[in-house]
This record gives sequence, C-alpha cells and structure tokens, in this order.
Amino acid sequence: MDPFLGWIETSALATWVRGESVGTEFVFPIIVTLHTIGMGFLAGGSTAIDLRILGIASNIPLKPMARFVPLLWLAFAVNAVSGILLLIAYPTKALTNPLFYVKMALVALGIGLVYRIGATLLRAPEPEEKTMGNGAKLLALGSLAGWIALIAAGRYLAYTHKWELLGVPAIL
Repeated sequence: MDPFLGWIETSALATWVRGESVGTEFVFPIIVTLHTIGMGFLAGGSTAIDLRILGIASNIPLKPMARFVPLLWLAFAVNAVSGILLLIAYPTKALTNPLFYVKMALVALGIGLVYRIGATLLRAPEPEEKTMGNGAKLLALGSLAGWIALIAAGRYLAYTHKWELLGVPAIL
C-alpha cells in the first residue's frame, strides 16, 4: 500500500491541495475552513433537531424542522468533497491511523441517523405525540453522542499520526 500512498501524495492534486505550488498557499486553509463550516452546519443542525426530540424547546413544532434536512445533506456533500481532498493531501497520515477508521464509522453512524430521523420522525404521517416515544429519544441521544465523538475523533486525527508524509517521521 505504501507505493500507492506515495503516488497519491506526489500527485499534482495532492501538492495543489497542500499549497506547494506557487499561488496555492491558501488552498489547504480554504479546504479545512469549508470542512469545518460543513461540519458546523451538519452537526449543529442535527443537534438542534436532536435536542428538540429530547424535549428542549418543546413549544417549537418538530415537523417544520424537516425543512433543514436538505441543508444537512448539502453540508454532508461539502464535508465529503473537502474530506476527500484532505485525504488526498495526506493519505499516509490518515490511512495508517486507526482513529481515521473510527472517524469514518462515526460518519456512517451520523449520516445514517440523520436519514433515519428525517425519514421516520420529521416526515412521519402520524401526529408528533405518536412519533416521540422512547425510540425517538434513543435515536436523538445516539445522534448527539455520535456527533460529539465524530468531532473529537476528527480533531484528534491532527495529533495522533505517526507520519505526515510517506517516510517523513512526525515531530511528536
């Protein structure tokens, strides 16, 4: 796998993302910023819905919150594209770190719960009182825990790698 990762790391796209070409020094910070904004909308919007399901701001009806689901999917698309670009920039750093795979599992969990909550609770034909049982609250709690763990795992990735580039040891 190392030759493949080395090939990716030396590709024109990877060096462009890392800002190693003249005039591209702001590409990496822009991609990281887009990734952060996307996560803010995705995790933040999902958290608002989860907290409403758990009973916070119960005077706000749940059904109209379904209008935010397309925004959550747009934020996920921004995160998917920016995340792939960040992975291309430093594939060895990510793909040799077990925490990266934990993060990817948490992404799958979070997106699965966004879909499930959107499909079963926000678009359910039954009145709100019938959809807000213990199962709904467990989904919301799982979603909140998943987003917290995902954000933490993403941040820890910056500090738990062994190699920054193939064959270049980390300072830590």
